[in-house]
Amino acid sequence: MVNVTVDPLTRIEGHLRLSTEVNAEGVITDAQSSCLMFRGFERMLQNQDPRDAALLTQRICGVCPTSHSLAAANALDQLFGVADSVPKDALVARNINQALNTLASHATHVYVLWGPDLANPSYRNVLTPLGETGSAVWKELVGRFAPISYRIDGNAIPPGSSYLAAIPEKKRLQEAIAVIGGKMPHQVTSYPGGYTYKPNIADIGKLSSYYLQVMDFVSSYTLRVPFETWIENTYKASSPQKAVNFVLEHLQGLVDSTVTSNNFSREAGWGDTEFYAAFGSELVGETLLGLPASLKHDRTGGYSDPSKINFLAFGAFYKTENGDGYDPNSPAGDRFQTSGIVTGNLEYKNFDASKITEGVSHAFYEDTGELHPSKGETNPIGDPAEIRYDRGSESRYTWGKAPRYEGIPCEVGPLSRLLAMKEPLVTGLAQAFKDNGYSPANTYTRMVARIQEIAIIANELLKWVTVDYDPNGKISVHTDLSMAKDSEGMGLWEAPRGALGHWVSTDSNSKVVRYQPVVPSTWNMSPRDGAGVPGPLEQALIGSKINAAENALGIDYSNPVNILHIGRSYDPCVACAVHTIDLTGKNAPKTLRLV
Repeated sequence: MVNVTVDPLTRIEGHLRLSTEVNAEGVITDAQSSCLMFRGFERMLQNQDPRDAALLTQRICGVCPTSHSLAAANALDQLFGVADSVPKDALVARNINQALNTLASHATHVYVLWGPDLANPSYRNVLTPLGETGSAVWKELVGRFAPISYRIDGNAIPPGSSYLAAIPEKKRLQEAIAVIGGKMPHQVTSYPGGYTYKPNIADIGKLSSYYLQVMDFVSSYTLRVPFETWIENTYKASSPQKAVNFVLEHLQGLVDSTVTSNNFSREAGWGDTEFYAAFGSELVGETLLGLPASLKHDRTGGYSDPSKINFLAFGAFYKTENGDGYDPNSPAGDRFQTSGIVTGNLEYKNFDASKITEGVSHAFYEDTGELHPSKGETNPIGDPAEIRYDRGSESRYTWGKAPRYEGIPCEVGPLSRLLAMKEPLVTGLAQAFKDNGYSPANTYTRMVARIQEIAIIANELLKWVTVDYDPNGKISVHTDLSMAKDSEGMGLWEAPRGALGHWVSTDSNSKVVRYQPVVPSTWNMSPRDGAGVPGPLEQALIGSKINAAENALGIDYSNPVNILHIGRSYDPCVACAVHTIDLTGKNAPKTLRLV
């Protein structure tokens, strides 16, 4: 048995340690996910004016601050008793703001954080012995996805074409968020009762211009089939089987026209989506398309016991056709991306926020049992000698808590969202993997879901900007501090990485007495719970092989590329799950004044 530890996992937001035990066959037999720092926002917000929460909690993360501001705004809407009267155009503005943030975050993950792993030299070693086809696939992988300042065997590798082209698009999307959010990161427009800025016609024109420029990148790099054709035949397909069939037929056409020439270039019709869809999966690429090799990402990052995993979505993007107001409980079908629970066997259940608990039996907190977030406590242990990450899965080994839904760990994120809304392509793919003996959730389906969600949200964003938003509409309703006296609020939302909840309660002076965010990476990077059940990422690591293409070239403990793939496939944002610590006692909770 060999201990293989990645510490820290790089190219993510924050600091994550993945410690694994690997047997002589190169299979992971145990895993611990450790968040390495403590987040103190729950304590910072105590005794504060609750209206500041939408501004303060954004500082949890610089990648998805919009999501925190909107989750907080939702909690404050309920706290102030105005959730049912927030004006429709404020809800549209919030939708636009979140959609832009999601697109920017997903593009960053696909191209800058996760994509460079496709240029790992282990794939050169696996692919090039296969002859001209394998060499052509490796040429495309490194030519598209190699990062800046990259070397293989000491030789400088030019940055990939897709990697380079994605960077200005990220900048463009950040600028677009600033148009409607005031600035980015940490926009200033989310507020209880609505929105603080009324976007005007000039703003709508700017957003439309940004949208068209980003879609130029999509058609040039991401997806070579026309965008409308893709949407009509996948997202809007009449059944999951028809969506899967369309993609398979599209890919088969590309294979038939290019495989003899080994031309898998963008010019030959292979966008980044088509290329990864075909070569990333053993089932799709080798079994169904007859390709000679694949990256076998559908063999990694799955769950061996479906009874110990759920897929959870809180729901996001208000249904603006319903007019003013929304239901803070996010019942099924109430939002564009619905809330829902999908079991490990792909069975569907309605979501009920009262069934969420958090435990700390394996985390560095004083044990308070399993608590609902509205009653959550955040009391770090005070003995530094107890803060150790090297004592195995039976110990306390992380600053991340262990959220559960009816006692079961939950994966959150694009895959869970698209399963919950029964999106045809992702639902069909998950079912196809299940029917063929694979885990429906794996590294491949996680990445395909994220790419597909980019297309779905881009399609909806145009409607919110050009059709649904009325520059002459009402943008807020009145609130004052007295309305938050002895009250509680719950903000359920979706960050790009998954289900995000904020819970707040106030005292007779309308000041915050309790604030508890439960963030996506807390769900995904969760440690064991009181019953010893590992969190989603830990389960996904256990049973996976560590090297490329199912250890095709033997075992190399020094380059465990599948640990990197699996960990990053969740798009970890550990800064959301953990943050700062002060053991000096000099920074006890006190009132802050925002100017």
